Amino acid sequence: MPNQATEKLLKILKLEAQTGYHDKAVTRGLQSFAAAWLADAARNDIDPDWAETIAQEMRNYSASTDEAYRRAALDALVTQLRSPVLRGSAQARAKDASTQRPPEGAIRFATEDQPSRTLEAPPMEIAPVITTSPSTEGDDRRSEPSLPARRPRPEPRPLRPREAGLGLDAPVTKITGIGDFNAQKLARLGIHTIRDLLYYFPMRYDDYSALKTINQLFYGEQVTIIGRVASVRKHRTKSNLMIVRAVVEDASGAIECSWFTSERYVDTLLKQLAVGREIVISGKVTEYLGRLTFQNPTCEPAEREWITGGSIVPVYRLTEGLQPLLMRRVMKRVVEYWPSRVPEHLPEAVRSELGLMTIAEALREIHFPRSMRSQERARRRLAFDELFTLQLAVLRQRQIWRQEPAQALQVDLAVLDRLTAALPYQLTGAQRRALDAIVKDLSRPNAMHRLLQGDVGSGKTVVAALSMALVAGLGVQSAMMAPTEILAEQHFKTVKRLFDAFAEQGAVAPISLALLTGSTKPAEKRAIYDGLADGSIHAVIGTHALIQAAVSFKNLGLVVVDEQHRFGVLQRTALRKKGGALSPHTLVMTATPIPRTLALTLYGDLDNTVLDEMPPGRQPIETHWFPPTERERAYRFVQYQVEQGRQAFIICPLVEESDKIEAKAAVEEYERLQQEVFPTLKLGLLHGKMKPAEKEQAMRAFANGETHILVSTSVVEVGIDVPNATVMLIEGANRFGLAQLHQFRGRVGRGQHKSYCLLIADSSSAISDQRLQAIVNTQDGFKLAEIDLEIRGPGEFFGTRQSGDPELRLVSVGDRDLLDAARAQAEKLLEQDPELAQHTLLAERVAEFWKHRQVAGDAS
Repeated sequence: MPNQATEKLLKILKLEAQTGYHDKAVTRGLQSFAAAWLADAARNDIDPDWAETIAQEMRNYSASTDEAYRRAALDALVTQLRSPVLRGSAQARAKDASTQRPPEGAIRFATEDQPSRTLEAPPMEIAPVITTSPSTEGDDRRSEPSLPARRPRPEPRPLRPREAGLGLDAPVTKITGIGDFNAQKLARLGIHTIRDLLYYFPMRYDDYSALKTINQLFYGEQVTIIGRVASVRKHRTKSNLMIVRAVVEDASGAIECSWFTSERYVDTLLKQLAVGREIVISGKVTEYLGRLTFQNPTCEPAEREWITGGSIVPVYRLTEGLQPLLMRRVMKRVVEYWPSRVPEHLPEAVRSELGLMTIAEALREIHFPRSMRSQERARRRLAFDELFTLQLAVLRQRQIWRQEPAQALQVDLAVLDRLTAALPYQLTGAQRRALDAIVKDLSRPNAMHRLLQGDVGSGKTVVAALSMALVAGLGVQSAMMAPTEILAEQHFKTVKRLFDAFAEQGAVAPISLALLTGSTKPAEKRAIYDGLADGSIHAVIGTHALIQAAVSFKNLGLVVVDEQHRFGVLQRTALRKKGGALSPHTLVMTATPIPRTLALTLYGDLDNTVLDEMPPGRQPIETHWFPPTERERAYRFVQYQVEQGRQAFIICPLVEESDKIEAKAAVEEYERLQQEVFPTLKLGLLHGKMKPAEKEQAMRAFANGETHILVSTSVVEVGIDVPNATVMLIEGANRFGLAQLHQFRGRVGRGQHKSYCLLIADSSSAISDQRLQAIVNTQDGFKLAEIDLEIRGPGEFFGTRQSGDPELRLVSVGDRDLLDAARAQAEKLLEQDPELAQHTLLAERVAEFWKHRQVAGDAS
């Protein structure tokens, strides 16, 4: 008996017959309904192979224009849907398929499970018979017998004279269609050369062969639809937010779409939503007042050339002024010709063992895939490249570092016991384990390179101070480098307080400690230079000023680098070279928790120690999540806290276009808050385009209580400690990653007063809602990092780490096997060829990797 899914399809087929076989029973024809049919079939436990056969017949029906064929095909579909014998019988299906005569002019596609499938070419595209044959360059069609047939990849169009002979590093302006104006737009995306274009991957895909109609939408699903704009209007909220609402309709119904935006983007959005325009809407189906709706979906003009072909269409991240259609056409031209010119850097043995595509095929399929399965194979190949290069780089660096000679410092454990006894609190078990590991490293004749990971407030600075005190007792100097002056000052105050306590308790002799930053007065600098050179200063804490040529040490034996991602490779190396012939031992600290499963991947060149316990007595930070409609309530709470003598941070929403636009948005938000929301309070401003001195001044004024509220972009994420600040209000919280949200929250809760984190989301999606609920429920940074990894996958997880961390754009959460394989293959290759002398292309990629990390770190 037919079930709910088949009954629904039978009604549609009946309507199709009644309307004259014009493929008008559903919007965009039966081929567009195929995806909905497969979903219904899955929910009704229908045999998936049989369901796919029905779906393919629907696609074939839409592809044909021959009425006789359509009548016969529709009758055959009805028979199959009503027949319990055919539903489970592959033989019967094959027999039924064999009795249907292909329409005249059909293109034939050979597959592994059937000699051929048929798909009628449109009247203007009738082509000779094409059959697939075994491919020699990573062609994966033979492994996809169950997929609906697609047009084979066309031959590349001939290049125009000015494009012929261009290399991969030629500027994008050499490509037809890209002038100086569009080149400037592409440069904002980091695209300068043809190679950059090839490696600028789509952020998602629209499958125009499986679109849904509006009447097929379900609450909570991520979906893409096509419709025409029926009406559009805008209005302003009490909080000065602009809301644009548009009604989009297709033949099956209508749905309202809403965008929450600022005034400067309204005109651009209204131009996109011109009444009568056909647009593509992608996003999560939500509900408002009992009606289905879209909130802040992506929107772009519909492009007939892609839609009518039933293509899988790439969607790229764009910048202001760059049109999707232009980007797609440029990419199509580039992908047709240049992938074959990219040299294959992966050894054949590695590629064969793992069954990976060639680099040329992967670059073609990642941009314009013939199927989503081939896109996934391309993504895995390119993701493996990213991980493999990273593993080669860090394992090679680990080999080099382990061979560096250093002073073997034999620490007296009795001194360590006296130091810990002099502390005003007990060390956690994690801190003791970290110190044990550091003491063992210091005793070896090869340089220590250890990473100390710890959540905000876990006690990393205490571990570093104890290590510096231990080496000072041996007559050896130490240096701690911090990324900002205010953070260096905070470390100086903490460490000096500890050193003074150690001396007062008689644990060690008095330790001379200095602070060296760009703001240090010239006379003080000269005295510090002299003290470091003659050894009278035992330890120094500073910023980049430590690596100046004028700084020299008598006997530097320990270097501590705080938040190392804020420094370039050359900066860190320059400080280590201050040790002279013997390399100093190096301790790297970070407050950005990295999931244990990925620590080897990101910091494989370092030995890893985790402070996974918090000192007793630290207060949890009460975290609340507000919708935009409750923003005024959040503002009132901030006002109340300031009236009680406290201070607050307000983080501006993340703006992806550029630092310049983000800075402009921060200035506008600061002015709005100062004039309209908190006119009686004094606000400060901090953003990435300010000069270093201006940033320091803004943070110092807030730390000294001169300003009540600090309005900031994400630059405040690390490095400011204000015990009197009790509120962290984050606007656009849905735009930030979990790690960033947790770092923001860690800026408060550092004093004796109860602290709060207020999250205001300006839109909703399944992923952002999951992320915000996690930050509300969890205070543990390492648990949040694991959740973040599960939600976003390693690629995006690393992509939003600090500058200087590796760029893994295509690695996903399901690629744990690739992580393991990349490390295993890198270890095997380095055993055979430690210098990569026999693998010059890989050596070049490793060098480029370190160059990228150096430049990124220097830029920060």
